[in-house]
Amino acid sequence: MNPRMAFLLMPALWLAWGFSYPVTAIMIRELDVWTSRLIVVLLGGGVMLLVAVVRGIRIVVPRAQWLNLFVAAFCNISIFQICVSYGVYLASPGRTAVIIYTMPLWALLFARIMLGERITRSRVSSLICGLAGLALLMSQDMSHLRNAPLGIGLTLLAAISFGFGTVWLKRCRWDMNVTAIGCWQLLIGAIPILAIWPAFAPELPFERAGPVSWLAILYRGVVANGLAYLAWFRIVTMLPATTSGIGSMAVPIVGIFSSTALVGEAIGWREICALVLICVALWLVLFKTPLPRPEEAG
Repeated sequence: MNPRMAFLLMPALWLAWGFSYPVTAIMIRELDVWTSRLIVVLLGGGVMLLVAVVRGIRIVVPRAQWLNLFVAAFCNISIFQICVSYGVYLASPGRTAVIIYTMPLWALLFARIMLGERITRSRVSSLICGLAGLALLMSQDMSHLRNAPLGIGLTLLAAISFGFGTVWLKRCRWDMNVTAIGCWQLLIGAIPILAIWPAFAPELPFERAGPVSWLAILYRGVVANGLAYLAWFRIVTMLPATTSGIGSMAVPIVGIFSSTALVGEAIGWREICALVLICVALWLVLFKTPLPRPEEAG
């Protein structure tokens, strides 16, 4: 696959995932975290399965690939999805979007250890700019939030898990189509959520959910999970793990501004400065890093 295609997919991914944070806040107003997340993950897996069937993609998993799939699904889906939802609930959608994208730092460290990827000057400079922007956004007083320390801790766990899962995907030698890999991750990742769900949501809250909540679930399931993960898994296969991780740092900017529009979060000088820093980070990693040849991208 041509690595240049990754740069066409990235803007769509920024929008899909950025808007997902305020949409999640809307979704969990009437539905509990576990029920909403279970529906979203299963819906996303169903979308990917439909794409695979329509395109005639073989989804049979070779026996040697099951362990890799379980590890990737647990990190990229199970831990990530639940921790993000609780982060939004306990902290706020905009700040959760910001903390999640410390993920490139963890991806950089894991990629160095597991893949031997070089820590180049442009990547380090990009990461410093991006993390400085995130630090600005995290520097605000969050004492008015429900339980900010726990929410931040769970969101940070989600970021570490997603960083590790991204590198794990990159290190494995897959004998499967990217769509099939994504589909199985979502479906396998739903299993732990399904197993724990009855203990945390003994009563079905569907009677409390109005049309807006169901529209939010539809967006999270179809767009932010099914289609966005399809794009993300392709990006990971096309680019170095560090580059794809840093390239996703535009998502919190979309998350902050969409949270302002949809759920009324405030925007100030910190957000503007962070936007500039993250744009510099993106420029450094996306336009100053040589692309791998197509035969090296996978």
